[in-house]
Amino acid sequence: MELRDLRFFCLTAELGSVTRAAEELGVSQPFVTKVIHQLEEELGTKLFDIERRRIVLNENGSYFYREARDILDRTDRLTENMAVKQEEAAFKTKLLYNNAGYLSALNNAFMEQYPKGVLSETYAPRKDIIDLLNTNKADFAITLPPITGEESRMIETITVLKDTGSIMVPPDHPLYQKEFVTLEDIAPCPIVIAPKGSGMRDTIDGIFARHGLVPNVVYETPDMDLQQRMVLVNKRGICFMSIIHTRDPLIGQYCRKTVTDQAFGTVGLSYNKFRPQTAGMLAFRRFAVSFFGALQAMADEI
Repeated sequence: MELRDLRFFCLTAELGSVTRAAEELGVSQPFVTKVIHQLEEELGTKLFDIERRRIVLNENGSYFYREARDILDRTDRLTENMAVKQEEAAFKTKLLYNNAGYLSALNNAFMEQYPKGVLSETYAPRKDIIDLLNTNKADFAITLPPITGEESRMIETITVLKDTGSIMVPPDHPLYQKEFVTLEDIAPCPIVIAPKGSGMRDTIDGIFARHGLVPNVVYETPDMDLQQRMVLVNKRGICFMSIIHTRDPLIGQYCRKTVTDQAFGTVGLSYNKFRPQTAGMLAFRRFAVSFFGALQAMADEI
């Protein structure tokens, strides 16, 4: 029995499919099947049952999965902890997000604190984020709104920021002259925003709906830099920003506050609570909580 065999078995159990496990591993389906059969022969028991064309762990399989998962997690944790120790915090964190509004500032702060660290970021819809955290394909996720226990009992979420919004407008826009804007001010304006399924878009759509309004969306992209370019350079409309951007030395002059009863949203930091935390993961969690804590203090002052 090898660690490779345990990894093949655990992934198959987590996905509930030999075919999907083979695709993830980049090997053939018969090879994964052979590995599992060899494990069953070595253990002297079946590990899976078939229910409605889907394989599920039986009682022996469930016990073996818990023990095998623990071995793999401890092995991975040992490997990464040694790497962190030897490379002086040169750890890699895979971060998912469904709202890019805070990533630029987060990246800068991370690189300053961990110059040898690597932060790998990927945009994903909410459902995909939950699936990837459940199967340990990512370390953390930043979501708007936070992932709840009803969506996944495997995921732990820390609420890290309660934000209000602002809008970005070009200097020749009528709203540029206002200090505060309302949804009624915004509703007729062309809006540049992330696509449906993103944290920003779903939050904004919900706020508009609660006030009986519909956003006038003219351009969709999850790329915040492109949104800003479409507003300030191409002048295609306005876009939504965090309230903290009103203090940004580069773009703050173009941001206008919204009234506080039309709140922007709540941000959560999520991770798989059953996954043993490596030294690198613990370091990133402390960093992220501290980073968003500073943003919260700034937002509360504005």
